[in-house]
Amino acid sequence: MKDLLTSVSLRRLQVFLAVCDTQHMARAAERLGVAQPALSQQIGALEQALGVKLFHRRNRGIDLTEAGQACRIEAQRLLALHHGAIDAVRRTAKGEVGRIALGYVGTAMFSRTFPAQLKAMREAFPDVEFFLREGSIATQLAGLESGELDVALVRAPVHMEMPLRHRFHSRQELVVILPSDHPLANWEKVPIESLATEPMIGFPDLDDVGIGRVVTQLAAAAGCKIQVKWRVTEIGSILGLVAAGLGYGIVPRDVAMYARPWTVMRPLAEPNAYSDCWLVWNEQRETPVLNRFLEIAMPEEETEADGR
Repeated sequence: MKDLLTSVSLRRLQVFLAVCDTQHMARAAERLGVAQPALSQQIGALEQALGVKLFHRRNRGIDLTEAGQACRIEAQRLLALHHGAIDAVRRTAKGEVGRIALGYVGTAMFSRTFPAQLKAMREAFPDVEFFLREGSIATQLAGLESGELDVALVRAPVHMEMPLRHRFHSRQELVVILPSDHPLANWEKVPIESLATEPMIGFPDLDDVGIGRVVTQLAAAAGCKIQVKWRVTEIGSILGLVAAGLGYGIVPRDVAMYARPWTVMRPLAEPNAYSDCWLVWNEQRETPVLNRFLEIAMPEEETEADGR
């Protein structure tokens, strides 16, 4: 079998196809830049290895036998597969082909930035397969550690250890969503201390990560403590419960734009009421496709540095 593979090499098949195209030994040799005797020797060795005649030798030239016709079809297919395999390997190394698993917190899809970056990645690399998974911050970090996710977009701050790495992605203002008949709905801006006695509807993340951490810090700076009475997994649930008068929510402005008519959005009075998003990935599992996405998903504010 090894001798057959050597005798029926891709090079000999390439020589054979050149003769098929020109139907002339001398012209085929000229195209390939080899001496005609050497080319004839290659064809003879190929015929011997296959045990068939590939060409009719005639006074005015050559033409293919039936076996030669079959060999031509299969040689073209084999060489196309060969070139395709090489191209696939090279494109994979460049991050143009492959798979990427992207995790994200639900509020990220309400921003134009993240969906636009997904679109840009799809347009630039249409042969990359996407797998998207929405979930809480804890779920995303667990997916990164287990290898189920390649990268995740989460609300900062988060606690992580090596080999997880993070980079600033974007920043959004935090606002308050209130029932339209709430006394604070008439205020131009809402101080966070005025919410201390009100029930808050929040996300399932703990108070030391994400928006929960930001709200806790804002309240502590104002000398008060926020009372989270409801924790829900979907932003739609926050909007629905606020509309029902069961409490208030603190969400990114882009999310609040989708609030129902019987709710109102008001800015927080605190000047540092904002939420940052981070891209987090496992540096021990970096792939060419991941690096391509990180290039596209550049931060909105170039002053922010990479972190570990």
